[in-house]
Amino acid sequence: MKKYVFYSADLSVDRKAVTAARRMAASLGATVVRTVGSSMLLEATPAKVAKVAEALPGWHYSVETRGHRIPEHSPAKLVRGAGSTQKTADPKRRGGG
Repeated sequence: MKKYVFYSADLSVDRKAVTAARRMAASLGATVVRTVGSSMLLEATPAKVAKVAEALPGWHYSVETRGHRIPEHSPAKLVRGAGSTQKTADPKRRGGG
C-alpha cells in the first residue's frame, strides 16, 4: 500500500465536509492517516484510491513522495571547551574552539 494526499479544490471547506470525506474514505477501505485543513493523508491500494477519488467529487489526489530519515542512534562525541559545537575532537588542537 502507498500513501496518497487528497486535497480539496475548495480551500474554504468546512470541518463537516472534511469529516464526511474522511468517513467516506474509511468506508471504502482506505486508512486515514491524518487530516489537516482541507487535505487528508490516506494509505490504500491504487484500486481503492480510484474508488475514493470517484466518491469524492471536488477532491484531487497525488502520491505521497516525502521520505522520512531515521536518525542515527550513536551518541555524539562533544569537544570540551567554551562555546564549542564540534562533534569530533582534533587531538592536535586544544580548547576545541
